[in-house]
Amino acid sequence: MEKATDHKQFSVMINDQVADRLDQFCTNVGISESAAVEIAINYFFDDPKVISGLMNGYREMATLNREISHDFSCCEEDADVHLAQYRRRLRNFY
Repeated sequence: MEKATDHKQFSVMINDQVADRLDQFCTNVGISESAAVEIAINYFFDDPKVISGLMNGYREMATLNREISHDFSCCEEDADVHLAQYRRRLRNFY
């Protein structure tokens, strides 16, 4: 792996489980978190199967999310009507 001459700094939010795994990995291997993240990122970008799989997964999920949104839009509209009626009753009550 080539050493980068320029460094950019950025923040990443990870959940506790991933943070624990990263800490455990770094402790066991004896490298810094920055080095471990660099290795993981380079592996990710160097493996076209990973990227292709992720892209296909996101496309499939987009289609599924669109279908779910369409199927439940009538429920959301119905909930909006009931909520508006409830708010009107509250205003008339007070």
